[in-house]
Amino acid sequence: METTWEVKGEDLFVGISGKLDTMNAMDLDEKFNDIPDEVRNIYFDLDGLIYIASAGLRVLYWANEYTEEKGGTAVLRNVSAEVLEILKITGFKDFVNIE
Repeated sequence: METTWEVKGEDLFVGISGKLDTMNAMDLDEKFNDIPDEVRNIYFDLDGLIYIASAGLRVLYWANEYTEEKGGTAVLRNVSAEVLEILKITGFKDFVNIE
Protein backbone atom coordinates (compact mmCIF):
# COMPACT_ATOMS: atom_id res chain seq x y z
CA MET A 1 0.00 0.00 0.00
CA GLU A 2 1.15 3.52 -0.78
CA THR A 3 -0.27 6.61 0.89
CA THR A 4 -0.01 10.35 0.56
CA TRP A 5 -0.99 12.79 3.29
CA GLU A 6 -1.51 16.54 2.95
CA VAL A 7 -3.16 18.99 5.34
CA LYS A 8 -4.53 22.26 3.94
CA GLY A 9 -6.26 24.25 6.67
CA GLU A 10 -9.42 22.36 7.69
CA ASP A 11 -8.91 19.70 5.00
CA LEU A 12 -6.88 16.52 5.07
CA PHE A 13 -6.20 14.83 1.74
CA VAL A 14 -5.25 11.15 1.98
CA GLY A 15 -4.30 9.15 -1.10
CA ILE A 16 -4.37 5.36 -0.85
CA SER A 17 -3.36 2.87 -3.53
CA GLY A 18 -2.63 -0.84 -3.55
CA LYS A 19 -4.21 -3.06 -0.91
CA LEU A 20 -5.60 -1.72 2.36
CA ASP A 21 -5.27 -4.97 4.29
CA THR A 22 -5.22 -5.49 8.06
CA MET A 23 -1.57 -4.57 8.61
CA ASN A 24 -1.71 -1.49 6.38
CA ALA A 25 -4.94 -0.37 8.04
CA MET A 26 -3.23 -0.50 11.42
CA ASP A 27 -0.45 1.74 10.12
CA LEU A 28 -2.95 4.18 8.64
CA ASP A 29 -5.02 4.14 11.82
CA GLU A 30 -1.93 5.05 13.82
CA LYS A 31 -1.15 7.92 11.45
CA PHE A 32 -4.62 9.33 12.09
CA ASN A 33 -3.55 9.92 15.70
CA ASP A 34 -1.48 12.83 14.33
CA ILE A 35 -4.34 14.74 12.68
CA PRO A 36 -4.11 18.43 13.54
CA ASP A 37 -7.04 19.70 15.61
CA GLU A 38 -8.17 22.15 12.91
CA VAL A 39 -8.94 19.35 10.41
CA ARG A 40 -12.70 19.00 9.86
CA ASN A 41 -12.83 17.32 6.46
CA ILE A 42 -11.04 14.24 5.15
CA TYR A 43 -10.85 13.53 1.42
CA PHE A 44 -9.72 10.05 0.46
CA ASP A 45 -8.36 9.61 -3.07
CA LEU A 46 -8.67 5.88 -3.66
CA ASP A 47 -7.30 5.89 -7.20
CA GLY A 48 -5.35 2.66 -7.46
CA LEU A 49 -6.87 1.02 -4.38
CA ILE A 50 -7.70 -2.50 -5.50
CA TYR A 51 -8.65 -4.14 -2.20
CA ILE A 52 -9.93 -3.10 1.20
CA ALA A 53 -10.18 -5.44 4.20
CA SER A 54 -12.59 -5.05 7.11
CA ALA A 55 -9.85 -3.27 9.08
CA GLY A 56 -9.62 -0.72 6.26
CA LEU A 57 -13.38 -0.26 6.38
CA ARG A 58 -13.03 0.45 10.08
CA VAL A 59 -10.57 3.25 9.29
CA LEU A 60 -13.08 4.78 6.86
CA TYR A 61 -15.82 4.43 9.46
CA TRP A 62 -13.65 6.17 12.05
CA ALA A 63 -12.88 9.01 9.62
CA ASN A 64 -16.59 9.45 8.93
CA GLU A 65 -17.36 9.62 12.67
CA TYR A 66 -14.44 11.97 13.33
CA THR A 67 -15.49 14.45 10.66
CA GLU A 68 -19.16 14.38 11.71
CA GLU A 69 -18.16 15.22 15.28
CA LYS A 70 -16.15 18.19 13.94
CA GLY A 71 -19.04 19.38 11.77
CA GLY A 72 -17.25 18.34 8.59
CA THR A 73 -17.38 15.49 6.14
CA ALA A 74 -15.39 12.51 4.87
CA VAL A 75 -15.41 11.93 1.12
CA LEU A 76 -14.20 8.99 -0.97
CA ARG A 77 -12.98 9.90 -4.44
CA ASN A 78 -11.90 7.80 -7.42
CA VAL A 79 -13.36 4.58 -6.03
CA SER A 80 -12.66 1.56 -8.25
CA ALA A 81 -15.42 -0.85 -9.24
CA GLU A 82 -13.87 -3.56 -7.04
CA VAL A 83 -13.79 -1.36 -3.93
CA LEU A 84 -17.25 0.05 -4.68
CA GLU A 85 -18.60 -3.50 -4.75
CA ILE A 86 -17.12 -4.14 -1.29
CA LEU A 87 -18.68 -0.89 -0.03
CA LYS A 88 -22.06 -2.00 -1.42
CA ILE A 89 -21.90 -5.51 0.06
CA THR A 90 -20.91 -4.24 3.50
CA GLY A 91 -23.44 -1.40 3.55
CA PHE A 92 -20.76 1.31 3.73
CA LYS A 93 -22.04 2.84 0.50
CA ASP A 94 -25.20 3.89 2.35
CA PHE A 95 -23.48 6.24 4.79
CA VAL A 96 -20.19 7.40 3.26
CA ASN A 97 -19.91 10.21 0.74
CA ILE A 98 -18.63 8.92 -2.57
CA GLU A 99 -17.72 11.22 -5.45
